[in-house]
Amino acid sequence: MSDAIQEAKQLIEEGNYKDAIKIARKRHGKDDIDSYLSILDMLIEKEYLPALEEKGMYFQYYDPNHDNNDYGEKYFDEYLQKQPKSINVLCDKSMSLFNKGKIDEALEYVDKAYEKYNTYSKIEKPRISKKEVKMSKIELLIQAKEYKTALTELNKYETQYGTDKKLDLYKGQMLQKNGENEEAMEYLEKSLSDEHTLLAFNAKADALYELGRYDEALHDFNQCIQYEREAGDDLELITNFNYKAAFCCIKLGDNQEAVKHLNKTINMLNEHGRLPKDLESIYQKCSFKKDELMRHDDIEDKEFKKTKFISSKYAIYALIVIIILYAILKIFGY
Repeated sequence: MSDAIQEAKQLIEEGNYKDAIKIARKRHGKDDIDSYLSILDMLIEKEYLPALEEKGMYFQYYDPNHDNNDYGEKYFDEYLQKQPKSINVLCDKSMSLFNKGKIDEALEYVDKAYEKYNTYSKIEKPRISKKEVKMSKIELLIQAKEYKTALTELNKYETQYGTDKKLDLYKGQMLQKNGENEEAMEYLEKSLSDEHTLLAFNAKADALYELGRYDEALHDFNQCIQYEREAGDDLELITNFNYKAAFCCIKLGDNQEAVKHLNKTINMLNEHGRLPKDLESIYQKCSFKKDELMRHDDIEDKEFKKTKFISSKYAIYALIVIIILYAILKIFGY
């Protein structure tokens, strides 16, 4: 038994559960997962509810296999049997369900958390406000690509709570996704005046593109390209502003620059192997458009020209040398 487990065990016997769970968290911070989980299990045996949620959160976010893709749900269920009005754990369970692809059930649990907010269990204070619970539902809808429903919920949120940073960004994005580009611009400009974000620039550029303002759209897509490292591994976002920059160039008559953007998009998607249906469609669209430009315009594919090809004359010389070397090796018994 490790010193940490021994110390935690002593604290638990003394009824000092809060300090025991602090030791568990320190072990987690030091990647001593066995000790971390052992201490949590000792606390769970004592029916210390924060340890039950803690263990669920570990499998939700940190365990590589998420406990065989359970995402901590069984621990949240056990918690809710004892405290069915726990706002925190209702939201935790919602996220478990969302990660399992059970979108409708996930949204139901966020709704439960919102409905029960005013009567939550007095033994625990919610970590987030009622307003934030409502926003968390909107964020789940956006991740699920249920854009119309998300916009409806954003309108309700704005009526009830007014505007804030997230409202401006998300409503601008959802208005754009739903084809309301002029109104989207108003919210996105407000969002960008508050903070320059990649998501807002991308959504604004999309709106400008749909409005036929290709010069301005290209400017904002190029802004996104300049800071695309901030997108991390969001391939869908990175693909969007790269390929649309190409099509802005085509609309503006700069086919040479368009080929540069098309090459980048095609190569980037090639590196990811099998693609989701929407990205595969973009890949095909870019490939087709590049072929069309190369056939009908006097376009130079500078990237293609970087590849050096050996001439047929030197290829014959190289083949003769290889044959001679092979013959010599055979003579010496290799």
